[in-house]
Amino acid sequence: MDSNDSVDRFSFLPDALVLIIITCLPFKEAIRTSVLSKRWRHLWQSTRNIDLDENFFVKAGSSGEIRATQRRNFVAFLRFWTENYTEPTVKKYRFVFSNSPDFHLPAVQHCIKFAIDHRELTSLDLDFSDPDWDEEDISVNPQTPPHLPVTTLDRHTVLNSLRLSACNFRVPQSITFSGLKNVCLAWMKIPAGSSLYKFLSLCPSLETLILRRIWNVESFDIEAPNLKFLVLDKLSGPEFISVSAPSLSFFQYSGLSVYLQMEYNRTMTEAIFDFSLQPTWDEEGDPEMLYNLLSEVWSVKVLTVCSYMLQVVPMAENSLSLKPRLENLRRLVLKTQLHIQEYYGITFFLNSCPRLEILSIDIGPKKIFEDWRPPYGMREHPFSSNLWYPACVERTLKKIEVKGFKGDENEMTVLRYLLKYGKVLRHLHIGLSKERGTNGIDMESTYRENIQKLMAHISSPHLQVYVV
Repeated sequence: MDSNDSVDRFSFLPDALVLIIITCLPFKEAIRTSVLSKRWRHLWQSTRNIDLDENFFVKAGSSGEIRATQRRNFVAFLRFWTENYTEPTVKKYRFVFSNSPDFHLPAVQHCIKFAIDHRELTSLDLDFSDPDWDEEDISVNPQTPPHLPVTTLDRHTVLNSLRLSACNFRVPQSITFSGLKNVCLAWMKIPAGSSLYKFLSLCPSLETLILRRIWNVESFDIEAPNLKFLVLDKLSGPEFISVSAPSLSFFQYSGLSVYLQMEYNRTMTEAIFDFSLQPTWDEEGDPEMLYNLLSEVWSVKVLTVCSYMLQVVPMAENSLSLKPRLENLRRLVLKTQLHIQEYYGITFFLNSCPRLEILSIDIGPKKIFEDWRPPYGMREHPFSSNLWYPACVERTLKKIEVKGFKGDENEMTVLRYLLKYGKVLRHLHIGLSKERGTNGIDMESTYRENIQKLMAHISSPHLQVYVV
């Protein structure tokens, strides 16, 4: 063996180059370099990629006493870090700490001040949310920890990425974040006198925007020429949201029904619409709004819709299918109970997707509206009458995915139909429901028996069935 092979070449690297290497490592890995040699023992403390996360110290599932000790150790580490860090510049800074008691306040405030003082940051992530907060209960807005100082970014003009969760955030008034491309705001109240529109107008290069569980939100417009990824998740307050983003490729909306207006663009490939939290529906406005919304996203290749849309969209005028149809759509995901009131919406979407290849049916309990009425003057729905043959089922549908299958009457009606007319089907994946029967009886064998009853309706000679 060549003696040169055993040479420790890292020993010849200057500290400045070693520091660049350490800064490229995840924070935990950077700390571990301290055991490599005496020379490396303290070099990690100069990394410009800082990640102070209580989850590195506090382990889920531990007892309350052990967790309290682990949190004290984390706070001790925060004090050690802030007292010994001497580098003049920081590239990335992340600080995660939930439910911090008052006696930890000085350390927490110091860590926030550290972030605010380092104006050269390119990535900032502050998260004070509680993992136990209920994301689905929008009737309750948790209080941002009152002792946290206001996070102001008036001097952070070189930011590229910003993530703030459960922070007291003040919207800047005068500067422009010309390089800011990624923004995520979550679990916070928009202060009176501030607006999302004002903040977004200061970010001309924005490419990714995630707004999750924000309240006190006024109606707003999103005008972002470079925006590619947009998530609006359970916002409280707005009655109207307008999106003008000609480069948008992914869009997700979850929450209450709002008047959602989008300008058509040819770049969108996936859209998710989830209005499952909506308790009622407006017959006068909701059907037409949803129909028009779908018309603006007709370029998508993947579309996910909820039970609310399946029940409400067919109430729009000319709702046998969408015009223009979803010519590019290859995968349709239905979040459904497969209730008979959803049948009309399912037929609407199948009629609107002439080139559909994958149909995913995610079965679970949904809100079924009592004041709903059949949209067509028909006594019998096509799934039962066999008088309706959408082109995609016979010609292009190759794969069906089912989650939460039990085999009740409505499930069997829909799947029998799809198997009977799915002439080119290749794959059927069925995931069994985990729901147990009366007195906790395991129902798996019953669910599997129901699958066997479907086999007699298969028309495609090439279909393969997978059950999990």
